[in-house]
Amino acid sequence: MANTTYSFVKAISITDYMPAFKTNSEVQGWDWKKLYTMKKTSRATEQVFSYAGLPVAQQTKELQTLNYADMAELAATTFTVSKYTLATLFSHELLKDNQHLPEFLGEAGKCAGDSHSFAKDIAAASFLNNAFTAGSTAMYDGVALCGSHTMNDGTAFTNKLTTASLTWDNLWEAVNSFETSLVAHSGIYLRDTPKFLIYHPSYEKEVRAILRTTEGQPGTADNDKNTLRDYNLVPIPCRHLSTSANWFLAGSRFPSSNCWFTREGLSNKTEDDFDRMAVKFRSYQRWARGVKEFTYIFGNEGA
Repeated sequence: MANTTYSFVKAISITDYMPAFKTNSEVQGWDWKKLYTMKKTSRATEQVFSYAGLPVAQQTKELQTLNYADMAELAATTFTVSKYTLATLFSHELLKDNQHLPEFLGEAGKCAGDSHSFAKDIAAASFLNNAFTAGSTAMYDGVALCGSHTMNDGTAFTNKLTTASLTWDNLWEAVNSFETSLVAHSGIYLRDTPKFLIYHPSYEKEVRAILRTTEGQPGTADNDKNTLRDYNLVPIPCRHLSTSANWFLAGSRFPSSNCWFTREGLSNKTEDDFDRMAVKFRSYQRWARGVKEFTYIFGNEGA
């Protein structure tokens, strides 16, 4: 009867039924796919050109000299595919002794997926982290994503807002910039709807107050309607922002200028490593990303 004790039964149950991995947490990411247009490519690089449309029509008398306008092709934005590889080792003993091999390898695949997703989260935020710094991340005009740009016809366009923290009034300033500042490379006024509010989670209190307050301006005695609610802005917190004070307002057309090229999806492979009596598990993914046009996003470095 010794082998029927509770401790023996418990030992057997642990050996045979304990899951391969203990998971008790949820990986945190951010909704960057809302800001990107997802594309597929079979090449290592992609080039995307911006262009300047025809300018405003000129009135001329009948049969007078015609005024021609050329469609200007601006410099190309190059998307270069990078490869990200993840690998690990499992000993043969661990695999042979485990009673749940399919579950074990399945969980290992999920762990690899979490690691690759984290790499994508960081890469997707890179255009925000470099939005105010030109250098190697400059747009095709040599200026940072958010800065003072000169359009093809000579019109000045600035999508870097006066440095200020994220408040109700300052967010309205960003909205007003969308309403009054957008211009095409040909000098024609553009219209877009502010849609995405991108910020560090440290701003969460302010953002919730701004977007959810129904009556008046948050934190004041203003009893008017909260007119910002009419825009139905989509809040997108991003923990991967390197500077927590930065915040951005992007329009509904911005994702068409912000591209993500996936050359090859996640691939898992295993092979034996006889020198160490282990199984090598590796996976990789290849993709390129970047912003090809600066028109539909305004940035603020925060205070």
